[in-house]
Order: sequence, then C-alpha cells, then structure tokens
Amino acid sequence: MSDWIIPTTKPGSDKPNPPALVDCLIFSIVDKYVFFGPDGEPHAATRDPKLPELPFNFPIFLARLNGPTEEPWYITVTHAGPEVAKGTWSNQGYKGPRDDDGDEDDDGDTWVAHAGATFGEKDKGEAAAASASSNPY
Repeated sequence: MSDWIIPTTKPGSDKPNPPALVDCLIFSIVDKYVFFGPDGEPHAATRDPKLPELPFNFPIFLARLNGPTEEPWYITVTHAGPEVAKGTWSNQGYKGPRDDDGDEDDDGDTWVAHAGATFGEKDKGEAAAASASSNPY
C-alpha cells in the first residue's frame, strides 16, 4: 500500500498547495486508488479491476474538503512515485493536457503530495483505509 498526503507547501518548493486540498490523502489499496478528504472520509476511488495507468482521473465527487461550501471536485493524478504524487484539480471540470513551461508545480491548479505521513496523519489515513473496504467505491 502506498500513501501520499497533501501538505500546506508543495514538497521541494516554497509554493503553497491549494488550501482546500491540504491534509487530503491518496492511498493505493490493492487494485485501486482512493482519495480521502482531510477528515479521513473517502470521497472517490478508481473503479478499474487493477490500478489505472497514469495519468488518471478520480470520479467527480461533491465535498466541502477544507472549504465552506460543498463543491464538485475534479482531481487528476499525473504522477505517483515513491517520494511524491502530483496532479491537477478543479471545481469546474478536468484539466486538459498542459500547455505551459513544463513546471506544473508553479501553477495554481496543481497539487503535490509527499509519500508517507506523520504519525497522526498515518493513523487517520489507515483508519480511513480500513473503512474504505466497506465503502461502495
């Protein structure tokens, strides 16, 4: 099982991650990826019978995450490595192919997560992962 958490600041950078995604977790559980909100609730999971190839989109979901109102979330994972996972996000639709300077970490519509989690984060994520096995995703 691999896991990544989205911290306040993008790993290896002084650029901030989107505040609404801070403390969200992505877990690779057997044959799927699961996206957990900052409260440990699972919000979306891939549905293929095996782990999808990168890049992939999580199914659209409605949630507050760290914001004041419930919104639709379009989360794409473009990289999932041993140290970091990266991707894009939007509340209005999936992002298309990138057409920029190639430094996606500087863009406001991107997120970067670090592998593993601190003790408290790990406990929250593992408890949520255990509950995901009974989740309909």
